[in-house]
Amino acid sequence: MVLMTSCVATAQQYKNHKVSRGETVESIAERYNISPDDIIKLNPEARRGVRKNSMLIIPSESITTTSDVAVTFTNHKVRRKETLFGIAKKYGVTQEDILKYNEKVAKEGLKKGDRIAIPKFKNKPVEVKETEESKEEETTKEPSYEIYTVKAKETKWGIAHSYGLTIEELEAINPEIKDGLQIGQEIKLPLRSEKPQVVSTEKYVFYDVKPKQTMYTLTRKFGVSQDELIHLNPALKDGLKAGMVLKLPVEKTETLEVVDAVVVDKFNFIENANPENVSNIVIMLPFKLNEMDIDSVSQTKNKLKKDRLLGLATDFYTGSLMALDSIKKLGLSVNVKIIDNGGKKDATRNAITANDFTDVHAVIGPILDTNVEIVASELKSDGIPVISPLTNKKVDHRNVYQTIPDKKLLEEKMLEFLKQNGQDKNVIIIADKTKAKIKATLQSILPNHKIFNPEEGNYIKPALILPHLKEDVENWVILETDDLSLIANVTSVLNSYATSDKRKIVLLTTNKNSGYDKSANIYNSHLANLNFHYPSNRKPSSLDNQFVQKYKAQYGISPSRTAIRGFDITFDILLRLAYDQNLAKSVRAGTETNYVESKFDYRKKLLGGFFNKGVYIVKYDGLEIKEAR
Repeated sequence: MVLMTSCVATAQQYKNHKVSRGETVESIAERYNISPDDIIKLNPEARRGVRKNSMLIIPSESITTTSDVAVTFTNHKVRRKETLFGIAKKYGVTQEDILKYNEKVAKEGLKKGDRIAIPKFKNKPVEVKETEESKEEETTKEPSYEIYTVKAKETKWGIAHSYGLTIEELEAINPEIKDGLQIGQEIKLPLRSEKPQVVSTEKYVFYDVKPKQTMYTLTRKFGVSQDELIHLNPALKDGLKAGMVLKLPVEKTETLEVVDAVVVDKFNFIENANPENVSNIVIMLPFKLNEMDIDSVSQTKNKLKKDRLLGLATDFYTGSLMALDSIKKLGLSVNVKIIDNGGKKDATRNAITANDFTDVHAVIGPILDTNVEIVASELKSDGIPVISPLTNKKVDHRNVYQTIPDKKLLEEKMLEFLKQNGQDKNVIIIADKTKAKIKATLQSILPNHKIFNPEEGNYIKPALILPHLKEDVENWVILETDDLSLIANVTSVLNSYATSDKRKIVLLTTNKNSGYDKSANIYNSHLANLNFHYPSNRKPSSLDNQFVQKYKAQYGISPSRTAIRGFDITFDILLRLAYDQNLAKSVRAGTETNYVESKFDYRKKLLGGFFNKGVYIVKYDGLEIKEAR
């Protein structure tokens, strides 16, 4: 609505007021020490009274008159995805003009639904209407744009961020870039008195702010403080708005999905959960209560220490309890039944017979693959999903969900990583005679490779490999062997050159077998110096992780890998059921989820159940292990 009343103002400041129940124009005017006419001048609709939750523009002080600059105002309601730049352009004023007369916008930024005062100065046009003539004039004269040549490693998001535009605004100015930018391409950008430096994708990635997001949700999402976010994006001082492009350091987005330097938002089960869905689950674990004397503390402690299966069950269960508590705090409801299957086949069959599985949406457990086979077979006809938590051995019933990826998926993920990132590296492949198949695959995907064969007896000579290690480029040594003596030999030799000759050497493998952890002759310090990369079904959690801290507070110790897995699996299944109580339909939403240490990306087998493709590539960063990007 356009305010037709003319007035004269000097740096007049305005704020928004949300009408509360029972308020009137008179009471609001009295609150702000102004007259009702002052309010009506800026809010003509208030002549007919005000309604609860409606927004009014309020002058910070009584309107004064002077002969400096004549100005009238347009009352503008902020719409979804509108920006200060876009509104200023629409009305033919500067962003500074709008901020000058709208105190709240200057402090908090634009928000959908806000009403703001747009100044119309005597010698300036009020509004640029999109007539055919004006469009033609804009395209022929183009008085407000400059030509910019796109450089290497620049993206739409980086350019938009640097020039204070949304992606929509940038594409509106340059429709030809909707399908992407090309190096050397010339595009139009708004004129700036000082040319902004376009942010490179080497150190930063970008994020397109979505509707309804707040500073709080973004700081939680990216793991940064509000001050850090504002320091990286000074435009946030003017407020957060949908469509704004934010820049983030690469290291802050290690846990997020990034494609072409842009943080990708995936489907979020928490945001899409239906609070009316009450999930019924069974947790089936081998607690072996029939073998324990519950009245004897010492006997129970001794049993827990010596019985590995019981230890796994107990650890997994503590993690599951933490997940149930987290689900409760989200306002979601779950009915849980705990069943002790004893760990044996007969006891597992008896547990199925003795319990009613009517209306059960999922069974988490049991632990052993042989018992998973029994439970899945018995419940298959009822279509009840059975979640296999701690084994990657295949169980081919259609109602089974294998949560641990098998070794072939780990190998495929690493090969994909090598193919994408190893083309410009000095690649050296070391493989023993038992690894001919993977050696051939590596040769096919890395045409720039060199083969360095071990000597008889499975070892390498330092003097012979040295000429292959370049000083001016990153050396990627791919080691394929299960022989612990060869692993120890190679890591020792490469470590000596990495530390003494200052060569950049990275060690990688498609299969990190258990020998890397068990052999006394394979040193973590060597693997750290070689920035060792390998595929894994888990990423180690940091000590300051929120779950780790809560677990320590609850149980007095740090969580084991099994306890963390109990949390991740239980929390993921319950969130998926809160979205759709048919787990198969929920899985078909096609989203990948990440938790404390585990990633879940379920796919359907052609003749069988579901398997998890959630694999990480991890690396040694010093003595810490982190996800490699």
